[in-house]
Amino acid sequence: MKKLVVPALFVAALSACAVSVVDPITVPLQYVPPTDPLEVPRSLSCPAIAALRVEDLRTDKLLGERHHESKPLKADVTAGGDVAAWVGDGVTNFIAAYALRPAGSGPTLVLDLKSLHTSENIWHRAGYEARIDLTAHVLAPSGRACWQGTVTGKAGNYGYAGSILNYQETLNYALARAALQLVDSPEFEQGLCHCD
Repeated sequence: MKKLVVPALFVAALSACAVSVVDPITVPLQYVPPTDPLEVPRSLSCPAIAALRVEDLRTDKLLGERHHESKPLKADVTAGGDVAAWVGDGVTNFIAAYALRPAGSGPTLVLDLKSLHTSENIWHRAGYEARIDLTAHVLAPSGRACWQGTVTGKAGNYGYAGSILNYQETLNYALARAALQLVDSPEFEQGLCHCD
């Protein structure tokens, strides 16, 4: 039987690459449109809204958790900045680029942020996941509810552990996918077109 001989220097170098500390992190929320193109939503026959409002209804305000894949190490992830404002910026940016335009009058789009969660799985590098759940309401100028529905956006990423850029990219992709799901909904379009 042959013996496998591994040089001590190689073992030391390999172990030095593994993450051994997992600290809490705060992620500044800043919406930047995804660089990889998402599916382009279909055109809406009634592409105007008077206003967009976001309400943060989360009971758990923690953004997520970092955890080591093979050690009992974990830490909290918090959001730096106004989460509702970030959602509003992202959805406004997405729908203005693809589907909707602001108008002086007409329906209001209200988004209730139900959950927003990230997970970072760390070893030598890290895997990132994000999920956002929104309930959307289309309201007539009188306040009458014309439509309500729930959308979810998910995204994943991979890179260096604790990377603010990877967190931001993952969160922004999840938000853009939720906005895409909203705009692509025939029920949303119908509610928008019959909301006066």
